[in-house]
Amino acid sequence: MGCRSLAEAVILQSMEDLWSPYHREESKEFFKGEGFKIFAKIADLNSLKQLKITHISGGKNNDRTVRANRA
Repeated sequence: MGCRSLAEAVILQSMEDLWSPYHREESKEFFKGEGFKIFAKIADLNSLKQLKITHISGGKNNDRTVRANRA
């Protein structure tokens, strides 16, 4: 349970950092890279939740259809 909570905290902090002009680019890179995939797996996020987060962050899956976000 501890690892899952830590992974969730890292993802949430990275989402918050999107609002910081000092950390925005680092945060975007996190969501585009393998780091997010690893932490998402540890946090037990399904594919749809990962897609929604990367869409919000402007990550690589941002070009997916809106239909996937409605589920």
